[in-house]
Amino acid sequence: GQILRRDGEVGQLIPANQPIFYFARRQALRIEAEVDEEDITLVQLGQRVLIRAPALPDRVIDGRLASITPKGDPVSRSFRVRIEPVTEAPLRIGMTAEVNIIVAERSDALLAPASAVADGHVWIVRDGQLHRQPVQTGVNGENRIEILSGLTDADRIVIRPPAGLREGRRAREAATAGAAAKAG
Repeated sequence: GQILRRDGEVGQLIPANQPIFYFARRQALRIEAEVDEEDITLVQLGQRVLIRAPALPDRVIDGRLASITPKGDPVSRSFRVRIEPVTEAPLRIGMTAEVNIIVAERSDALLAPASAVADGHVWIVRDGQLHRQPVQTGVNGENRIEILSGLTDADRIVIRPPAGLREGRRAREAATAGAAAKAG
């Protein structure tokens, strides 16, 4: 094993049952994460996982899903999964990380900001007017949603539509206005 921490010095009196050394077994690093019960049916062993750690902001580490607990936690309504980095990674025990389990990959998918889609519709700006456009959605990500039909990558969409928008109302694009984006 490896000594992680030492809480004592030579000659120091230590009370009974107080740990002095903290050890780690020498084995591959694993990341434990919780998957919401609504998403667990999409998760399978061996799936690719992208790992990002705040301590390594410019790095994305490839991993794979190594295990899924068979029983969920009824309080948090989630299932624990274990992820193993595929290659040697500078992660350390106790670090926090964000993990994204890849449940589907599509090239040339049309993606829209999640904040733009509500009740199967988006607001688009065409010829200076607002139009409520029905869309069919696919895979939902945390920040983006796949658009299967109803939009093109040339459509200009309202990213965070305020309440009270009306069909045909005049609108102008902000300098940072966004369009739906093609995934690379």
